Amino acid sequence: MKRLALALLIAAAAILMLPATGAMAHTELILSDPADGAVLEDEPAEVVLSFSEELIPDTVNVSVADGTGFVVIVAVPTVDGADVSFPWPAALTGPDYTVNYRVVSQDGHPVSGSVSFTGPAPTVAPSPVAVASPAPAPESSVGAEPAPEESGGAPVALIGVWVGIVTVAIAIVVTGVRRRRKPGEAP
Repeated sequence: MKRLALALLIAAAAILMLPATGAMAHTELILSDPADGAVLEDEPAEVVLSFSEELIPDTVNVSVADGTGFVVIVAVPTVDGADVSFPWPAALTGPDYTVNYRVVSQDGHPVSGSVSFTGPAPTVAPSPVAVASPAPAPESSVGAEPAPEESGGAPVALIGVWVGIVTVAIAIVVTGVRRRRKPGEAP
C-alpha cells in the first residue's frame, strides 16, 4: 500500500510539473498592417490585424484614436479566422494614430492591446457624429510586455485544482491503509 501511495504522489507531482500548453496559451497579435511604429506617407486604405489563433467574430472590438484623443469606433470589422480588417476611418486628424483592439479567441480568453503609427495630418476636420467616447488606450501594446489577462488567475486556479486532486488522492490512500491494519498493529 505504501508503494501505491508513493506512486500516486510521484504521478501527481509529475503532472503538476508539466509545462502549461494549449489551454493556458492565449492568442496574441502577430502582425499588423500598418506595423506598430510605422511612419506612413499616406493614410492606409485598410488596417489588418493578424492574431495567432482563430477569433470569435462577435467579440471583436476595434477603435482608432488620433493624437488629439478623438476616437472612432469601428462598427463592424471583418473577421476571417485569425484576421481582423476594417477600412480606414476618414474623420481622424492625425498625424499620430492608435488602433485599439479587444478580441476573444476560441479558447474564450479576452486579449486587448494597441498598435500605433504615424501618418500625414489630414486637412478634414473630425466629424462629431463619429465620436463614441474618448476611450483610454489599452495598457499593453505590440512589442511591450503583455498586460495581465482579464480573466486573471487561470494558472493559479489550475494549480489549485491539481493540489486538491493530489490531496484527495493521498487522503483516500491513507484511509485505505488505516482500514486494513489490524487492531494493535504498529503504523
